[in-house]
Amino acid sequence: MRILIYGAGVIGSLYAVLLKETGYDTTIYARGHRLEVLQNQGLLYKKNNIIKKVDIKVIDHLQDNDHI
Repeated sequence: MRILIYGAGVIGSLYAVLLKETGYDTTIYARGHRLEVLQNQGLLYKKNNIIKKVDIKVIDHLQDNDHI
């Protein structure tokens, strides 16, 4: 299943991490500075006082022929 998270704030990022770790094909829609950070550093989060990184697909627009 493909899942698109529309928004890369705290809640969207949290859901993206949980869905990605569960094995879903997860993509985040982001813009501006947050888009650049995700593209360059990946999605960083803290679990048990350890900072972890999830490499996740990030987009800033949808293709006309894309079906979600």
